[in-house]
Amino acid sequence: MPSTTHWNCPSCGQLYRLDEPACPVCRITRENRDVIGKTSVVRAIEKEAEDVEVHLPYVIQEARFNIPVPGGQLVWASGALAAGEAGFFLVSDKDGRDPKEVALARPLVPGAIGPTSYFIPAASVVRVVHERLIGYWFELKDRKIPLRLPKEAWDELDLLCDHFGIKHT
Repeated sequence: MPSTTHWNCPSCGQLYRLDEPACPVCRITRENRDVIGKTSVVRAIEKEAEDVEVHLPYVIQEARFNIPVPGGQLVWASGALAAGEAGFFLVSDKDGRDPKEVALARPLVPGAIGPTSYFIPAASVVRVVHERLIGYWFELKDRKIPLRLPKEAWDELDLLCDHFGIKHT
């Protein structure tokens, strides 16, 4: 059991007070043996949704997203992230549809709304994560949908999350 008042030099075995940062004989710095090998999970602080007013439909351009397509494959697509009363629409440029018109639709379930476009109901989003060292995605109950946006667009997405009552980082 590690001492709470002293530490042992791992090389020469001498005892030193905890305020001594290194062994003066071996020049080895103190090691916290009780911490070595234990991992700590650093979690991003989730922000609770605030009460904001957003005029829908709202479109964020230059979005890239990884969506499931028929056949069980995942495909990266680029286009726009549109928000409507029903939720979020990942609208691919390849589909040639206007994101504002697509956002006026009210699909009931998440799924494809075009060959490379996808709908996510706001009620099915658990949280939106955008932390550089953790990742960028929509977190649903059963999966994550990776998302890439320009830096300034994340603030806009945070406002949309607040509007829908979704936690975000």
